[in-house]
Amino acid sequence: MRMRVWVLVLLLVAIGGAWLGAMMQMDPGYLLVAWRQTTVEMSLWVGLVLVLVLYVGLYFGLRVLFSLNAPWQLVARWSEDGKLRRAQLQTRQGLLALANGQYSRVVDKLSGLVEETSQPLVVIPALAEAEARMGRFERAQKRLQDLLQEMPEASALVGLAQARIYIQQGDAEAALAPLQKITAQDKQHSQANELLLELLQGLQRWLDVIDLLKAIAGAKQMSEAVMAQQQQKAYAQAFVQITTHEQAVEQLQQLWRKAPAAVKKSSGCRLALVQAMHQAEGDPAKRTAEFIENSLQQEWDDGLVLEFSHLPMTETAALEKALRKAEAWQSQVKDSAALQLTLGRLCRRMELWGKARDYLQTSIRLQANKEAHAELARLEQQLGHLDAALEHYRAASVF
Repeated sequence: MRMRVWVLVLLLVAIGGAWLGAMMQMDPGYLLVAWRQTTVEMSLWVGLVLVLVLYVGLYFGLRVLFSLNAPWQLVARWSEDGKLRRAQLQTRQGLLALANGQYSRVVDKLSGLVEETSQPLVVIPALAEAEARMGRFERAQKRLQDLLQEMPEASALVGLAQARIYIQQGDAEAALAPLQKITAQDKQHSQANELLLELLQGLQRWLDVIDLLKAIAGAKQMSEAVMAQQQQKAYAQAFVQITTHEQAVEQLQQLWRKAPAAVKKSSGCRLALVQAMHQAEGDPAKRTAEFIENSLQQEWDDGLVLEFSHLPMTETAALEKALRKAEAWQSQVKDSAALQLTLGRLCRRMELWGKARDYLQTSIRLQANKEAHAELARLEQQLGHLDAALEHYRAASVF
C-alpha cells in the first residue's frame, strides 16, 4: 500500500515537472528588479526559483541561530531555578528559626530576601517579628508599614503583626488601633477579635468587651459555654466600674435590661449588680431593694437575700418594712439558712434581741457557717453573754 502511494507521488511530480518545463519553454516571462542605478533582469521562472531558495535558506538559517542560542537560555533558566530554590530554602530555614526562637538567625536568613522574594507576605512579617523580639521595634514597624504601602490588600495581615509588636513593647493602647481598624472593616475577623478581646480585658475596658462579645457571638466564634463565661465576667466587672459614674443606678439598670440570658440567669451577675446598685444608690437603697424583691419573686437566690440584710436602712419604718417582707418570704421558701440569717440581722438592727437569737440559731441549725456564728457572737456579746459569744467566735474561726 505504501509503495503504491510513493509511485503515485513520483508520477504526480513527474507530470508537474513536465508541465512546468513546457510552460517555461512556451513563455519564460520577464522579471526586472531596479534599485537606484542598478537593474537586474531575469526570467520569471528563475526569479521564482531564487525566491524559493532564499526562503529555504532563511528558514534553515534561523533554525541554526536559535539552536545556537538555546544553550544560553538553558543556562539562564537553570540559574534562575537555582536562585529560586535557594530563596525557598532560606525562607524555610528562617521560618523554622523563628519557631525555635532563634531570632538572630531569622534576620540572617530573611533580611537578604526582602527585595527579591516572591513571598513578601510570608518573609516580611516573620522578619519583623524577629526584629521586634530582638528589641528593634521601630525597624520592625517600618518594614510592616512599607509592606502595607506596597500591598494595601494585606491590611489585615499587617495590622495583626503590628498589634503583636505593640504588645511586645508593652503598649496595649497602641495595639488597639490596628485591631479596631481590622474589625471595623470585618467584624467577623476571628484572629483580630480574639486578640482585641484579650487586650480589652487586660485594660479592664469592660463595656467595650461587652460590645465586642456581641460581635463574636453573632459570628459564632465561641462555644456557648465559653461565651456565657466571658459575658458573665464582663458584665460583673462592668457593674463594678459603673458605680463611679454619674447616674450610675440608671446605667446599671439599662445595662441589665440589655444583658443576654446567660448573664441574667447567673446568680453571680445578679449579686454583682445588686452590690453595685447598693453602692451607687446609698441610703435609702429603695431601687436596690425593689430589684432584689422582684428577682426573688421570679427565682430564689440566697446571695440576694443576704445582700438584702446589708442594705443601708437607717429609718425605723424602712427596717420594719424590710422585716415584714423578709418574714413573708418564709412562705415562699422553707429551710433557707440564708433567709434565717437575714431575718436575724434585721431583728438585731431593730433591737429585737430574742427574735434575732432565734433566727440566727435556726440558721446555724440548718447550715452552720462563719457569717451566722459571727453574727450570733456579736449579738451575745452585745447582750453581755461573753461565754456564749466566745463560743460562737471560736466556731466562726473554724470556717
